Amino acid sequence: MRKLALPLLLVSMLAACSSTGPVHPPAELEPLEAEIRIQEMWDVSTSSSAYDEVYVRLQPSIADGVLYTIGGDGDVRAFGLKRGKRLWKHEYDVVVSAGLGIDSQRLYFATAEAQLYAISRQDGSLQWQQPLASEVLAVPVVVGDNLIVHSADGTVAAFDAISGQPRWQNNTPVPALSLRGDAAPVAYGQDVLIGHANGRLSLLNAFDGSQRWQSAVAQPQGRNDLERMVDVDATPQIRFGTVFAVAHQGRLTAIALDSGRLLWSRDVGSAFGMVLGEDKLYLIDDSSQVWALDLHSGASLWKQDKLLYRQLTQPAIVDGALLVGDFEGYVHWLALEDGRLLGRYELDEAVRVAPLVVDNVAYLRTIDGEVTALRLQPLTRREINLDFE
Repeated sequence: MRKLALPLLLVSMLAACSSTGPVHPPAELEPLEAEIRIQEMWDVSTSSSAYDEVYVRLQPSIADGVLYTIGGDGDVRAFGLKRGKRLWKHEYDVVVSAGLGIDSQRLYFATAEAQLYAISRQDGSLQWQQPLASEVLAVPVVVGDNLIVHSADGTVAAFDAISGQPRWQNNTPVPALSLRGDAAPVAYGQDVLIGHANGRLSLLNAFDGSQRWQSAVAQPQGRNDLERMVDVDATPQIRFGTVFAVAHQGRLTAIALDSGRLLWSRDVGSAFGMVLGEDKLYLIDDSSQVWALDLHSGASLWKQDKLLYRQLTQPAIVDGALLVGDFEGYVHWLALEDGRLLGRYELDEAVRVAPLVVDNVAYLRTIDGEVTALRLQPLTRREINLDFE
């Protein structure tokens, strides 16, 4: 069993084209009459290396007014949210493949050498270290006092979050070929949701690893392994007792949380993710089209196709707008009601991970380690043209 040895970016581009056709070029950005003003509150530079080009899903974490970041070279830093002031820095001589998980006391990350680390939120010092079954590409998640880790070989393992002692593991075979990435486990009460590379979704008891149910999000189809990839790599979302899950090259499904029963499905695939609004689901599909769907039926409400193949991040909702980053470092705001483009802001490098939002401020990390805090302000002039020549 093996993971495809190409970054998720390249795999998704290959999957978006036919077996004989060219890779689709990204859409050119059109001039935009902005309806919003975007204010940069602060930005800071953190460590970056060639490893960040391989492990592109290194997600910052935020808690109690502090933002924590990690680079592929093992550089961990903490910053105050208000002004971006650095609080501490700690360097580990490792190649980081996944992080940052977080609880009230610790941060968690995994390495390319299949090691799991727990470090202090106060100063970054090492708390414990444990070996893993294989490389981990998904953010570890704490459920109660259990740390849940999903490895690339299909192993889901639980560790005591305080001591690091192993508790249980559950194994699901992975296909011969799959995307380089895994959905983060999702905590729900005493259970945890796991998306699998075979297109299935499982609900496990977080305290003993027993399976409550397993449901198919998508079925592999096609003439070769590339066409048959249906990884559930986008993190599932939960609302109204329903799990919303989507598979690459597959479909979007709504599944009853108590039983695993399929409620509805749509033929739209994604490896990039979704976010839930009050009554809508906002999804980035495999072609970087942005969809708004009704939460209760899956009916299409609108679709935005002006950002095609720009390798958008998982979306976030901030200050009444939908926010996504792209492969050139542009950050786009879309109207929740109809998907029109409201404004954009240019960062220095590509944005690969979802924006984090706290108190209507969005925090974004680029692939070169720059972290920027952005918020919206009312326009004093209605016409601001952003011209891309």
